[in-house]
Amino acid sequence: MICQSCGMEIKNDGLMGTYPDGRKNTEYCIHCYRDGFFTHDLDMNGQIELCLNDLDAWNREHDTALSKDEAERMMEDYFSHLKRWLSMEDKASWILDHVGYVFFSTVSSSGYPRSVAMDVVKHDGVRELWMTTYYGSEKVRHIRENPKAGISFVHEADSVSLTGRVEIIRDENTLKDFWMPVFSYYFNSPENPNYCLLRFRAEEAVLWIDGQSAHINLMDE
Repeated sequence: MICQSCGMEIKNDGLMGTYPDGRKNTEYCIHCYRDGFFTHDLDMNGQIELCLNDLDAWNREHDTALSKDEAERMMEDYFSHLKRWLSMEDKASWILDHVGYVFFSTVSSSGYPRSVAMDVVKHDGVRELWMTTYYGSEKVRHIRENPKAGISFVHEADSVSLTGRVEIIRDENTLKDFWMPVFSYYFNSPENPNYCLLRFRAEEAVLWIDGQSAHINLMDE
């Protein structure tokens, strides 16, 4: 594991950050995150400057001779991909990459939400998510009656809730393009008439990530 703030390798549980109740945080190290808060109120450049204070020790440990300018350029590129320094929308996409399943909610004929756990087979950030299901399923029946839907997922203390609309995809070429060997367990082949895809297009995102909240209207952009 890599600390998503300073980039340090988290080699054991003792180096993991902590929540207020003592639980371990797998995203940040104890030097950057303790008792549910970041230990330093910094931007990415400030984090880099803090890490550069340990450059001599790092060079000795790795038998290198990086100059401060060389190390700074490397960190700027590397840190820009770490979770803490991403935009809130990109953080949500990072979280999606690290969860096993999402909760997909459709609107039933009685007007109540119905949530099921589903695997996302492909996504474009959090704006477009693709899933697969049986064409004869209850969720597909709901979507045919009302395309409005929601997706939510949680990773440790972070949560993401998306609302938008779903399209049922049965185009032969698209079904073949998305086909994976694991799908054969459910559908035998891409020609199975019960095999279909769901394309969810998010319109709004409500986020709680790293102790910050955000409400993003994805239709504005």
